[in-house]
Amino acid sequence: MVDAGVEHLNRVAGGGSLTRMPTVTAGVMPSRLGFRGTETLGNGLKAVFTLEMGMALDTGAMQQSGRGFGRQAYVGLAGDWGSLTLGRQYTMGLYAMMGSDLMGPAVFGLGSLNAYIPNQRLDNAVAYRGKFGNWELGAAYSAGRDSLAPSNCAGENGSSSSCDAYSAMVKYATPTWGVTLAHDRLKGGPGSSFFGQPAGLTIGDGSRDDHTYLTGYFMLDKTRVGAGVLHRSLKAVGETYRSNQYYVAVSHPISQQVVVDATYTYLDANRKQADAHLVSLRGNYHLSKRTRLYALLGHVRNDDQVGYSVSGGTAAPASPGLGKSQTGVMVGLFHSF
Repeated sequence: MVDAGVEHLNRVAGGGSLTRMPTVTAGVMPSRLGFRGTETLGNGLKAVFTLEMGMALDTGAMQQSGRGFGRQAYVGLAGDWGSLTLGRQYTMGLYAMMGSDLMGPAVFGLGSLNAYIPNQRLDNAVAYRGKFGNWELGAAYSAGRDSLAPSNCAGENGSSSSCDAYSAMVKYATPTWGVTLAHDRLKGGPGSSFFGQPAGLTIGDGSRDDHTYLTGYFMLDKTRVGAGVLHRSLKAVGETYRSNQYYVAVSHPISQQVVVDATYTYLDANRKQADAHLVSLRGNYHLSKRTRLYALLGHVRNDDQVGYSVSGGTAAPASPGLGKSQTGVMVGLFHSF
């Protein structure tokens, strides 16, 4: 997948407006190149693998802290019983949001208010996923969740549980509706951090970052409606942080070529004056099954003690400043091959 566009933000603290080509993600999906394969071994058993790298189209640089296959890199076995895989993999939280987060990892998506959402991956992971009729189950464990910046949590320290991670999911899905419950737990360690960590929290041994997901979707003729709540509980040294991020999303095909997506998300934090609201709208014009033009409009409103940017397009978002609102627009081109 290759996706690039140009965005304009109307207010950036200390610098007025800003026009740029985002690095991390664009209007539909982060750009990537991957290899996926299977080998039939007999008796219903297969060997499977995936190698996938993230790319920044503005510079050609590798993403995920410069890793060669930073998005996914795993090998395993699969059969009617499900799959067992080993390597760098997604957490179950990401699978929980598929189908309900209809804006996905777009530049003005849910990740603008929680940087963990588009970065739900684990190093050194052993994962199981199985589908049985309309039911899907999943679980993963890592003894060293992420060795590179910004996490700096290599783990795998023998008897120590520093930098461990756990993830589990149960999903029920049909063509017309579905619901998912999932939970991710990331443990900290000396000198480590968590994605989107609120300012002032110090991470160390015994710290942890929990995300619990309740999501769902349903179909109204050809219109898809998704909704969910993501509860975060972050325990750090001498302090805790909790929030609920609620969202509702709609995807509606106006014609065979034109599809409109819209999302509203509200971050309700346990800190005083630390809530935020974000609204985003995307129009897609499909030139073919693999190529589309798009235009996005997004707006964020911050409480007095937070300054989230509407854009999650770079590793260091362009904040409007504490208590300030920000509007962004973007146009771009997406192609898959």
